[in-house]
Amino acid sequence: MADTPPRSDTDLLDLAYPCALDAVADIERRHIDARLASADPAVRREFSDTVWQVREVMGRLAVLDELAPPPGLESRILAALPDTGTAAVRSVTHPLSLRRLRWAVPMAAITCLIFGGSVVAERVADHPPIPPVVEQIHGQRDVRTVLEPVSGGGSLVVEASLRLGRAVIAFDGVAPPPTDRVYQVWLVTAAGQPRSAGVLADLPSSDRPFVTPYQSGELLAVSVEPPGGSDTPSTEPIVGVALP
Repeated sequence: MADTPPRSDTDLLDLAYPCALDAVADIERRHIDARLASADPAVRREFSDTVWQVREVMGRLAVLDELAPPPGLESRILAALPDTGTAAVRSVTHPLSLRRLRWAVPMAAITCLIFGGSVVAERVADHPPIPPVVEQIHGQRDVRTVLEPVSGGGSLVVEASLRLGRAVIAFDGVAPPPTDRVYQVWLVTAAGQPRSAGVLADLPSSDRPFVTPYQSGELLAVSVEPPGGSDTPSTEPIVGVALP
């Protein structure tokens, strides 16, 4: 039996798109996080950049539901799609190829939105440009800002808007996690049930914060976990903040 060739970094970067859309199962996300932990730093950075960019676009789209799409958007999306003729579809037999084909439509749409400058944000009807999602949260009347000390030094800064259901977190003076460990963000319900909001590939900062959706009454916590993260917190959280 022939050995299965190792998956390339290109494959890992392809997975940034479904990760950005929260469209992978928890077990698959942990596997991806484990691969990221051992990947080249440049690959981790590109993966993080892709996730950030896609989520930024999706955050802008969230406030455009009631606006008509700009003329020509559909044709740009169709033009960005790969050739899916009969011969092409029949040639897709590898699971990775199937995965890429499955994500072709939403990713083509996002590509049009990203590389079209501000196609949606600035050219829909006569509406003014839509600010980045972080600025949207900053501008909400119900935004609440909390500065909480972190065990080991530094602080966690959280800005949350219940109206948008989004929280922005950044570290201030927090050291990187120990070697072979990662920071993992959790959202804990009033009943004490934690769910992972993500493993931090980079330390979130004011210039590049981590944004997560949340529900009213949840507690946001950060713990130190093994590479790839955990199903539930395996250590005591280093910080916790009650969200509005």
